[in-house]
Amino acid sequence: MTKSSPYTKGERWGSAVAHASALLIGVPLTLLLLPLPLSLVPCPVVSYLIARSFRRRKLAWGAFQGMQASLIQLLVLLLATITVVGDGIPGLALTFGTAAFLVFLYSLWGAVDTLLGYDFRYVGINNLLERVSRTNLNRRERRRRWFGGGSDKNDAAPR
Repeated sequence: MTKSSPYTKGERWGSAVAHASALLIGVPLTLLLLPLPLSLVPCPVVSYLIARSFRRRKLAWGAFQGMQASLIQLLVLLLATITVVGDGIPGLALTFGTAAFLVFLYSLWGAVDTLLGYDFRYVGINNLLERVSRTNLNRRERRRRWFGGGSDKNDAAPR
């Protein structure tokens, strides 16, 4: 029997989806015949939205994992774009394509670890993003009621 994780099931699943967004979103969009760099555009956006969702709920670990995932997904998108754009230059596409694939695999490692409840940290970016996440958690954020889930002071004014 393994020790239970200190993180909620929702945090673990959300973090895993953020880390694996290239597999869960980018690959299916590529299979639907969308060109490769364009099919990866939603991945960092979805990861960032997951991080924001956790931040609003004051879940520090989930927010940190989502921020890491959004930066890594942005890196995969950048490497894939350079691969496609630099296709005419010998060796460039192979180099950046291989780098994109390795970063993609690294993000899947993060997805599995966070799903299992381990604290996954990408090499080289974790210290910076931890400071950013802590600063963002302490920042006061205005609540928005987009779908009528209540009213704010601004919403109570007569129209």
